[in-house]
Amino acid sequence: MDAAAWGQGTAIAKAEAEQLGISVPTLYRALEREVGWKSGRKPRADKGTTSQNLQVVEHVAAMKKTAVRKNGKAILPTTVATSVALMNGLNVAVGNAQINRLMRDRKLDVAKQKLANPHVHMRALHVNHVHEVDPSLCVVYYLKGKQYMIREDQFYKNKLEGLAKVKFKVWRYTWYEAASAAVLPWYVEAAGESQQNLYRFLMHAWGKRDGDPMHGVPRILVWDKGSANSAHAIKNLCAALGVETIEHAPGNARVKGGVEQANNLIETQFESRLKFEPVETVEQLNAAAQAWAIAYNANLIPHQDTRLRRPGRSAVSRLDLWLTITAEQLRTLPSSEVCADLMRGASVERKVAGDLSISYRHPQAERSQAYRLDGCAGVNVGDTVWVSPLIYEGDMAVAVSFARYDGQHIEYRVQPERDFDPYGKPLSAAVWGESFAVVSTTDVERSGQQLDRLAYGNKLAKDIAKDKDKNIAPFAHAGGMNAHSHLKQVELPAYLPKRGSEITTSAPVLESVRLDIDAGLVRLRKVMRHDFDAAMRPWLEARFASGIPEDQIDQIVRDWQSRHSVPVAAERMALRVVGGV
Repeated sequence: MDAAAWGQGTAIAKAEAEQLGISVPTLYRALEREVGWKSGRKPRADKGTTSQNLQVVEHVAAMKKTAVRKNGKAILPTTVATSVALMNGLNVAVGNAQINRLMRDRKLDVAKQKLANPHVHMRALHVNHVHEVDPSLCVVYYLKGKQYMIREDQFYKNKLEGLAKVKFKVWRYTWYEAASAAVLPWYVEAAGESQQNLYRFLMHAWGKRDGDPMHGVPRILVWDKGSANSAHAIKNLCAALGVETIEHAPGNARVKGGVEQANNLIETQFESRLKFEPVETVEQLNAAAQAWAIAYNANLIPHQDTRLRRPGRSAVSRLDLWLTITAEQLRTLPSSEVCADLMRGASVERKVAGDLSISYRHPQAERSQAYRLDGCAGVNVGDTVWVSPLIYEGDMAVAVSFARYDGQHIEYRVQPERDFDPYGKPLSAAVWGESFAVVSTTDVERSGQQLDRLAYGNKLAKDIAKDKDKNIAPFAHAGGMNAHSHLKQVELPAYLPKRGSEITTSAPVLESVRLDIDAGLVRLRKVMRHDFDAAMRPWLEARFASGIPEDQIDQIVRDWQSRHSVPVAAERMALRVVGGV
């Protein structure tokens, strides 16, 4: 090419390109790339421009991008995309090779679009600032008391029915502390994820464990979107403990990359050991996992260096990093009873029925159940209350809350109606021909009775009713009231409207439900059986004028039995003496 006369270089290039089976531009690029030869020709003035409409190029690129599967496979070639574009009225003025080149130059091709999005590094301010948790299916499962390992040739991704045969699988819940990179696995045998298991795991991870100094409640909890969607009770628990929950978007597990790496670390460093030393139960698995986690975090595994290595500091064990926590940063977990009470599901509205009850389906119940509120002071017929299930109680109890007239937030713990006869009627109901039960007097009724006595005098309810039937003017017993005649002399002053102040509410108080005397006697008869004495009614009426506290039934039984144990024993002794004579 250098020796060629003027005008002969193009012919030589065409001949060589034809012999090699490539185009002339490809030959020139190869000469420049392989041997550094350039023709010396001045670049064209229109280099970098194209006659092709770039909006059409972007349209073709968008078609190819939308045809990429989740596994990254591109199923729409450029030839098909340009063909479809032409049939839909788009002007594709260049060949497919040029379309591909234009997309590559503008970073619109599939290869560039499939590259991972740029990410930033996240850091925690101190130990226990950020915790990451993640539930995942473990490679271990148990059948008939024997340990098995999930093998890829048995349970590959396109054969999920193989794994579905295992009803109770072993789930691994992984805890990761962002500042020290400490890890902790916890295992449970279950059919799937649940709020109860997530709660048990958090209590295990945040609470104190034998032989492990790491514990405490974080400021921020990072979890995946799936766990958050189904964990209303956990959200309420975290809110009560002052923990901010952050959910990453679906398919973006890199946000909590620390716990994802911890999952891989647990699989390779701990679960791989189970192949050589199997365990028989999940309890044994958790014991082995905790022993491994303590040793791994403290760099105490024999013949293995498990120290944390980061660019900004020298190698150090995870436990040594965690021990830098201060007293202000270490927030200890409250008691299990307090945490269980904070485990509440999503609140829903219910209107109080005429019998002072609400209907609600607890998440742990198969159908709706009746919850009686006649012992809840301040609740009236027609009121709207908020109901949230107490998830961890186990007895399908609910928390019923409402705002009183003065703005105070009141809350009660209520259990469902449980005792029914064979015909589906509650045993607390009155029996025809034997007794008549009256619904507990509500605050509205008590207020109304008080107002009636004020308006008609301190009389019995039946006498006040007679006065109303006779249309006797209220307050007639006190000389009557000047209701309107004085208005003729009234002069209204000019005044400016006053600005009010907001009412501040106090913390909710969970009070005990109070039963009326009839309902209390039914409950006592069921508890005491043959020792029940009808003479308890006047004793109860004198002692519990405002209602019998539901949570004091057992104490009432003990008080009654201790009060009457000596006379009953003496009476029985006298009968035996008389019988002997």
